[in-house]
Amino acid sequence: MNENTIISFRDLFLGFPLAYGTDEGGCRWADVDSMWEKHLSGEEMIGIYPMVYDPHFTQGGPDSWTEGPDNHRYYVEMDPDLWMCKWGSIDIDDGEDSLVIARNTQTIFRAMDICAWPERSRSKGYHLWIFTEEWVRASVIRRAMHAALDLAEASYDAVYPKQDSLEGPPGNYMRLPYGGKRPKDRQEMVDLCGMIPSVDEFLHFAELDRTPTELLERAATLYKDPVPLVPDLPPKRDYSKEPLMTVDGTRLRGLPSEMFKNGPVPYYKGTHGAGKGRHGFLNRFARAMFETGYTRSDVLSWTKDLDSRLGDWYDDGPKFTGRQDCERQINRLVSDAERKASR
Repeated sequence: MNENTIISFRDLFLGFPLAYGTDEGGCRWADVDSMWEKHLSGEEMIGIYPMVYDPHFTQGGPDSWTEGPDNHRYYVEMDPDLWMCKWGSIDIDDGEDSLVIARNTQTIFRAMDICAWPERSRSKGYHLWIFTEEWVRASVIRRAMHAALDLAEASYDAVYPKQDSLEGPPGNYMRLPYGGKRPKDRQEMVDLCGMIPSVDEFLHFAELDRTPTELLERAATLYKDPVPLVPDLPPKRDYSKEPLMTVDGTRLRGLPSEMFKNGPVPYYKGTHGAGKGRHGFLNRFARAMFETGYTRSDVLSWTKDLDSRLGDWYDDGPKFTGRQDCERQINRLVSDAERKASR
């Protein structure tokens, strides 16, 4: 593998330096510098965590955390504005419409003078990447991406980074393109002509088209926090006389009951923090359950059951059911929903 290719690839996808995501869906704490060549050669495909706390080391840099219970890592006296990243990505998982959605959003980015690169993901979807000239606050790049999505009226599964700030590292990772053992015609960028550039061609043009901070800050001002179409908890509505459903002995009522019966219309669309794909719907459902007073055990059971029937509304079928990491992924999703519900 050409050393210049490895260096350019690392510089473009730079993120948290002390942990990476595995191809199987886990997190491995290790020096990421040793992994770039392995990824490109196919020895070990990886994902990168985009968020770095204090990359300029004004408060100790990316390794200045304190370990708490269960090896959870916390930053002491954290400044939320010091969570930064050098790239952002949008996960679009809408089957055959994914490319159209990615192109429409890319056109909005171009109108903002922001270069965005579509990547064929390893499933049926697309990822849309933007790369920055320097470290940018995570909140700025997230709002810029949400602004483009709103203007394009685009559906999406998730925006990376997923948070404006963290209690501690590492956050959520994004699988990298151009792995040496990638599926045929997948995990590669697509240019404006529909051609697939080689990794070196992509790196050359992506380096030339990095986005300045001021353009992202300008785009971020276009984003407006949406007003939920449906309140989190319908006020003064008596569900006690309505038909209830039961899973594992637990009855379901309220907004979660409506979402479970009727699917993703319109209960989560336009709700801040929820995408318009399978992951966003499941997250919004789990959050509604916590807000309605259900236990974590109940939320896990119901969310898993709801995921198994997503094929009623999505052509791609369930998000996690049937995967080896199903339990872990649903646990992670429910934990995220629980945090949002407690705010």
